[in-house]
Amino acid sequence: METFNEIKSRQFQAMLEPAQDKLKKYSPEDICKKANITYNESEKTFCIQSMGKNIFVHYPDFVVEQSLEMWHHLTLLQYMDTADGAPLTGRWKSLQQMRGSFARGSGFDKDIGIMFERYFSDITEEEFRSACERLGGVVVDGKADVSVIIPYAPMFKVLVNFWEGDDEFPASGKVLVDENAEHYLEIEAAGGACSAVIMEIKKNLPAKAEFEIL
Repeated sequence: METFNEIKSRQFQAMLEPAQDKLKKYSPEDICKKANITYNESEKTFCIQSMGKNIFVHYPDFVVEQSLEMWHHLTLLQYMDTADGAPLTGRWKSLQQMRGSFARGSGFDKDIGIMFERYFSDITEEEFRSACERLGGVVVDGKADVSVIIPYAPMFKVLVNFWEGDDEFPASGKVLVDENAEHYLEIEAAGGACSAVIMEIKKNLPAKAEFEIL
């Protein structure tokens, strides 16, 4: 019987090869232009900035150099394929407002709201802001206690809004995407990308000290 990791690896490979094959119809110049990424001709390598890191993708096999979480890996390849070069508007909308995605987007919005309450209820504004900045986030003015734009990919940016919890209410938050988000990721990948941003914020929070009660 296959283990969970073996099943996951098999599923990953089954999705990875078609994703790589779809990209082989484009030239490096086309991909760079539409996805706003760079290409090093001498090293035959694309560079994608994602959540504060440079991710390298080799050409022409489209193998990702780093070891990434499965969905992060696949979503960046999908971004390279879906991107069409449409300009970002600087205007924001929820996932459920993405074209043709009300039901699925609403589910993502709800799940992400639960993640805020679960992961950030004992986190201060300063801690949350610092974690976001470690991911390349840029703090902007907003109605939330903290509003930060985090680039999941160069043309797929996520606006994260966070309200600090208190004795009466738990922490809360929401994520928004650019009005032209569907020009870079379809709803399933977009929802996964937004969830991944929240998980990366959680990973970058300071470890809470544990004190032994004597």
